[in-house]
Amino acid sequence: MTPLNTDDKFPTSVVLKYIPYSNKNKDITACANPIDYDLSKELPNRKVVITSAIGAFTRPCTEEHIPTYLKHINDFKKKGIDQIVILTSNDAFVNSAWGKALGYRDEDNYVIFASDPNAQLSAALGDNFVADMSSLGIGLGIRTNRYAAIVVDGQVQYLESEEGGEFTDRTDALSLLERL
Repeated sequence: MTPLNTDDKFPTSVVLKYIPYSNKNKDITACANPIDYDLSKELPNRKVVITSAIGAFTRPCTEEHIPTYLKHINDFKKKGIDQIVILTSNDAFVNSAWGKALGYRDEDNYVIFASDPNAQLSAALGDNFVADMSSLGIGLGIRTNRYAAIVVDGQVQYLESEEGGEFTDRTDALSLLERL
């Protein structure tokens, strides 16, 4: 599949799942029911950053990639970003625990940790947005690749993926902030 380009419409056919953070369920082992994040309703008339990690609790996603976004939340707000969506192919329960483990606790849910079921959304972006990690022998299977997007009113303003699993400036929060 050919990857999307700038000004292409961001795919909205996949409904993501996430568990909103609440003080009621603030403990890492506390659970709530997943809800839908419907891209067809969330992207119009908004400026959204979407970044994908290979997996919750994986390194460098946990040690480097996602912490750069959490550290710069106020900078994204100053640049007019309405929301940050962090994706993995993990289920919504794992992603919720991961967000809490990383220290994200905000009932406004400016950042959501969403599940891209079976990497369907990532596959719709193009072949280089999905990673087959089954050959590693550690049980990861098909995953979302590490990538980042800036979506303005449903249109792609920026979209890049990493190559070979390395964490580079293509998906780093500071690089995205420079592009805004």
